[in-house]
Amino acid sequence: MSTNSPNLGRRGLIAGGTGAILAGMLAAAPGANAAVPAQRQGNAKMPLAFGPDGKFRVVQFNDTQDGPRTDRRTVEFMGKVLDAEKPGFALINGDVINGSPKTAEEVRQSINNVVQPMESRGIKWAVTFGNHDEDSMANGTGMTEAKMLEFVRGYQHNVNVRPEKGVDGSSNAQLLIRSASGNKPAFGIWLLDSGRYAPENLGGQDFEGLMGYDWIRPSQIQWYREASEAAERQHGKIPSLMFFHIPLFEHHHMWFGSQFSSDDADHAAAVTKHSIVGVKNESVYTGAFNSGLFSALQERGDVRGVFVGHDHINTYSGNYFGIELGYGPGTGFGTYGLGGAKEHHLRGARVFELDERKEQVYTATRTVFAKELGIDMDPKSQPLDEPLPLP
Repeated sequence: MSTNSPNLGRRGLIAGGTGAILAGMLAAAPGANAAVPAQRQGNAKMPLAFGPDGKFRVVQFNDTQDGPRTDRRTVEFMGKVLDAEKPGFALINGDVINGSPKTAEEVRQSINNVVQPMESRGIKWAVTFGNHDEDSMANGTGMTEAKMLEFVRGYQHNVNVRPEKGVDGSSNAQLLIRSASGNKPAFGIWLLDSGRYAPENLGGQDFEGLMGYDWIRPSQIQWYREASEAAERQHGKIPSLMFFHIPLFEHHHMWFGSQFSSDDADHAAAVTKHSIVGVKNESVYTGAFNSGLFSALQERGDVRGVFVGHDHINTYSGNYFGIELGYGPGTGFGTYGLGGAKEHHLRGARVFELDERKEQVYTATRTVFAKELGIDMDPKSQPLDEPLPLP
């Protein structure tokens, strides 16, 4: 698809006999129904570790965004990616579920469907939250992000951490990856909670004419800066990747090579300047305000790349003044895609390669698409017969 494809606009959610077979396979996989351990296992500060060869792989899924009968192809695709890539860590970077669950049990089922591909394979994993994860609250489920976080932390292989007091958001975390050659970190992964929606008004003014989404808050930037400085004092500067759901203003600026326009004529020069690869098929739906996070990352100099989701049919990445900015393509088959016969053709995941023997450690990223792995591309919904068994 051309990088100059016209914007398709943001669409509403798609509602959402072979699913039973898939459910049975996953239920039978090691650890799929393991009891919740009495205590969390592993090193809380360094829950991840490079392999003996000094390498480590990360898989980013995004916008799995479905209900208690998740489209079976979402689960199938995630499993195929994990089997092929064998990552040391995988995450679902926001909009884990949609607003369709009617009960707390259905929220847990919706989450469980899309974390079982990692959990059943014994792969360390985490989630960040997006704007849709609390939407079921309108149905009376009572499942706040805090309650969802408590639920996912009960899984044996989950590495999410408890929220920091006084810091906005539930899914903020610094995860350190231990070196293969000793008890010290060689790389880091930052997770941030980019919030949900802008408030109805602020300072007596509404948000009409602005993007309607939330933004990274000052308390989070302060937490990142202080945690980054503390880690540097202890271990030296730790190169890292950062993940959260809603893109930054700079994701827009990089694509167009300008701040105050969205002129495709400027994009060609930006491709060369910022080494942009991938496609943009819808607008960059940022938060209402520019949080200033990018400036803080430039100041600290430890984050090598910032990757988001939210805009399901954008897949691009590039180097924006020394920091790689990019999207993970939308993973879930139960939410909007390209439309028409090609509805599911950009369902995918993003893979990151780390090698601690290399100076920069972070060496490459690439996308993997469901259509490349033999997943059925029929536009029609294919829900599971029943939710996967809860652990």
